[in-house]
Amino acid sequence: MLNILSKLSLKPYIVAKLIALFFTTSFFAQTIIPPINNFYVQDYKGGNQNWGIDSGDGYIYVANNEGLLEFDGVNWHLYKLPHGTIIRSVKVVGDKIYTGSYEEFGYWERLANGDLSYTSLSSSLDPKELDTQAIWEIYNLKDAVIFKSFAALFIYENGGIKVIKPGYILMASNVIDDRFYVQGVGNGLLELENNKLVLLQDTEQLAETRVQAIIPLHDKMLIGTAHDGCYEYANKKLSRWQGSFNELLKENQLNTLSYTHGFLFAGTIKNGVYRYDPKAKNYINLNVKNGLQNNTVLASYSNDSMLWLALDNGISAIPINFYAYYLNPYKEDIGAVYDVLEYKDAVYVATNTGIYKIHNNAISFIEGSQDHTWSLTLVNDQIICGHNSGTYEIINDKLYLLDKKNGGYVFKPLQDRSNTYIQGNYSGLTLYKKILNKWEVSTIVGINFPVKNIIFEKPHVAWVLHANKGIFRIFFTDDYKKVFKIEPQYNKEFHNIYRLKLFSIDKNIAFYDQYQWYAYNSLEDRIEPFESLNRILGRDRNAVLMNKFSDEMLIFKKPDNSIFIRKNLKDSVSQFLVPKKYYDNKLVRGEGDQKAVVANDSVVYIALYNDVLAVNTKRINVSPVNIPKIDRIYTNAILQDLASKITVRRRDTLNIEVYVPFQSNNSIEYSLDDRHWSQTDGKITLINLSHGLNELLLRSYLTVDKRSEINKLEIYVKPPWYLGIWGLVLALTVVLIIFYLITVVNKYVLIKHKNYLEDQYRHQQEIHRKEEALINEKKINELLKKQHEIELNSKTKELANTAMEMTKKDELLDTIKGELQLFKKEIINKPKFDKLLQTINKNINTSKDWEVFESNFNEIHDSFFKSLIKKHEHLTPKDLKLCAYLKMNLSTKEIAPLLGISHRGVEIHRYRLRKKLDLDTEQNLNEYLMKIS
Repeated sequence: MLNILSKLSLKPYIVAKLIALFFTTSFFAQTIIPPINNFYVQDYKGGNQNWGIDSGDGYIYVANNEGLLEFDGVNWHLYKLPHGTIIRSVKVVGDKIYTGSYEEFGYWERLANGDLSYTSLSSSLDPKELDTQAIWEIYNLKDAVIFKSFAALFIYENGGIKVIKPGYILMASNVIDDRFYVQGVGNGLLELENNKLVLLQDTEQLAETRVQAIIPLHDKMLIGTAHDGCYEYANKKLSRWQGSFNELLKENQLNTLSYTHGFLFAGTIKNGVYRYDPKAKNYINLNVKNGLQNNTVLASYSNDSMLWLALDNGISAIPINFYAYYLNPYKEDIGAVYDVLEYKDAVYVATNTGIYKIHNNAISFIEGSQDHTWSLTLVNDQIICGHNSGTYEIINDKLYLLDKKNGGYVFKPLQDRSNTYIQGNYSGLTLYKKILNKWEVSTIVGINFPVKNIIFEKPHVAWVLHANKGIFRIFFTDDYKKVFKIEPQYNKEFHNIYRLKLFSIDKNIAFYDQYQWYAYNSLEDRIEPFESLNRILGRDRNAVLMNKFSDEMLIFKKPDNSIFIRKNLKDSVSQFLVPKKYYDNKLVRGEGDQKAVVANDSVVYIALYNDVLAVNTKRINVSPVNIPKIDRIYTNAILQDLASKITVRRRDTLNIEVYVPFQSNNSIEYSLDDRHWSQTDGKITLINLSHGLNELLLRSYLTVDKRSEINKLEIYVKPPWYLGIWGLVLALTVVLIIFYLITVVNKYVLIKHKNYLEDQYRHQQEIHRKEEALINEKKINELLKKQHEIELNSKTKELANTAMEMTKKDELLDTIKGELQLFKKEIINKPKFDKLLQTINKNINTSKDWEVFESNFNEIHDSFFKSLIKKHEHLTPKDLKLCAYLKMNLSTKEIAPLLGISHRGVEIHRYRLRKKLDLDTEQNLNEYLMKIS
């Protein structure tokens, strides 16, 4: 993964010259501080201290306090030794990763699932051989691997281990041109020959100094010491390295050395790492002040594209071949950046705190520019500054006030007038005209709202962006001193007029509404979708333009804050996605639209919070496009073996970790159908794949037209069990069971239906029998009722006859009594006469006769009088008699003699009775009494 440039078709010396060129020159003639990638403890989840670093097969390996760290460019993995001891050294040889620890050394091999497995080599030695010793360095010498402690060399070759104990302390060592060199304290520099250490001529003066590094440098050997700088060894002569840089290394305690692409990288204990150019005799220093997370470098590793530093606290990676860098590497507190202007040999930065000048990595504040600065415009070799307190001209880094109107958003020339400019500000528009090196400033009347941008459609007609209320089309007088007409521009297709943006793109007046692009059609005088731009941008049509002048390169920002650059709007032009790691969480959000500036045909500045990101688009093509690799495959969180084809079940959750070489700036995308591609950060989750063969396609890309070859993973998803042999067996079984059940059920249904019919027949017979019984019973009841009615009528008539007879009897006895009274005086035997009268009186209308009548009446009419008296307690005996006669349905004529009153008396009595019974006039008295039982 890490040997990128060697895979290019460029020859090595050309690559070296390219890298040297971009490392030593800037786009405005100053030294560039490369972007530093820092990895913290919370990133790799290991210990603070890192003692060694190496790479192989696309991975970075780090010897860490907690164990062996592995990094694929996206994911970190930590592997611990069986006893959990600190790993002090690491070396990749072939497909093995050798590590050294306290009283332990061995190697790691990759398993089929991608994990590493450890094999101890030192376990075959007598424990006394390694007593209290730690392995600090590991080297590959031809077919052997040398493990070095301070007291011994352990040479692993042909499956066996040879131990060399010279009897003195061994310090720094290295293999150069297949020869092993090491410093022996008290001796000097030694070479391993025939399993013996032999002192090199003229190196005795190194006996008492501590050598920290030995590296090849051209045709010499460079020897770095901790406190005495560097020495050169060539032609059996040792000499001190000359120059002021060597003195600097003494002061900062040199600890590591590496040489690549014409640069010497020196890691120190006190002050980070130095990059020294031996030819130019200059250097830059990377330390905590300009981005390095720690100043103590314990080990370093370099290849064609990256310098890796194992630090006392963390890990840092510094790209050698880079196209992006920061203008504020020392992290000065400059605030939110709103505009950038490259002027002469410096860069001027407009921020919310004022204006800053960046020159030779030094940042200085332009006095008098305190407060929010919106824009910087180069006019006739002078800088015009749109400021919160007015508009200024900057001459020799000093501000001169041109106008007090606040907030100059934009400053543009009039195409039909020489030396005449128009400015949009908080108050509206201002006209600037330069005559004899003096500015004439006048307010353009007729417009009084804040203007953030202005685009001319033609002379005297322009489109302006209101700070809050959208787009307006305005018309000027011939002298541009007055706006005589303002037309608000509303379009039903705009999603949000309050968030509109105004641009000039490819000679079109363009509008952006957060969803897509629109353009003004001058022929039809209407705003319509910008079809050509939307088509070219495709799925990125919702991206907003960031740069304020867009005649050439265009910088777009998508809603997810990812940024891409297009050199123009031709269909075939490359589109480059700027990696988010350079600006994530650093973009300025809030007021202000211009966040990017095209400095020239290759350099783009992107405004950040507290910094400016510079991107050299010409250098983008230097980076290779590497094929993504698969690092881990998890099925339902269980690690699986790596293979080109895997088998899963449909309900399984498949998690795949992929990566490309870290030092490349490629983005990864994947697809399941080769039509719809999705971006990924290195972690892919797949669920509910269709059964059968699926293909996961992986590729990396740098630009739209620069993609890697495709890496393919075949994923066979087992069909559901019901589509397999067991499903067929089950289906047949189910069919047979269903057939059997149908037979049983049909038989059961037939039997049940037969029983049902029989039950129905019996039930119908029972119903018929009951109906006949009811009919017979009804007939009997009717006969009994008729018989009862006959008997009742008979008894009623008999009772009425009895009452009539009683009445007649009383009448007769009254008559006899009356006749006897006529003869009373003539009667001689008065006692007998009186007795006879007394007998007659006893038999006239006696209560006993009524009681007999009442008793007979109640037998017929079931306690009629009790019910009547219960409802009407105030009825008299005479009333009760009348009620009884009426109950018997006797007429007035029949009742009169029974009560001994006239017909008229009966009617009066009936009337009074109705009142006592509280009957309505409409209610029939006889019917009421008939209902009482």
